[in-house]
Amino acid sequence: MIDIVAFIHPKPEKFAHCRTLITEILAPTRLEKGCQRFELFTENNTTLVLVETFESQEALDFHYNQDYVKYVFAEYEFALEKEPEIHKLMGVVS
Repeated sequence: MIDIVAFIHPKPEKFAHCRTLITEILAPTRLEKGCQRFELFTENNTTLVLVETFESQEALDFHYNQDYVKYVFAEYEFALEKEPEIHKLMGVVS
């Protein structure tokens, strides 16, 4: 299981555009085999926060190789203030 929290920092004038880009890929991503969670949140209307869970690295790699995801990443090149902060979380065994 791979849990990811991604903080995405659009330029102020690109915030709505980036939110729309991600909103448009929510449904197809959730249909991908191995995707267990893919939710979008906002923080202070300045940061987009994606919370994701994929069954395996293979499922995550499949996600990253979809044309709709590649399109979003290409748009990020012009729309973001800085690189996204990607936090991969590992479960703690108790």
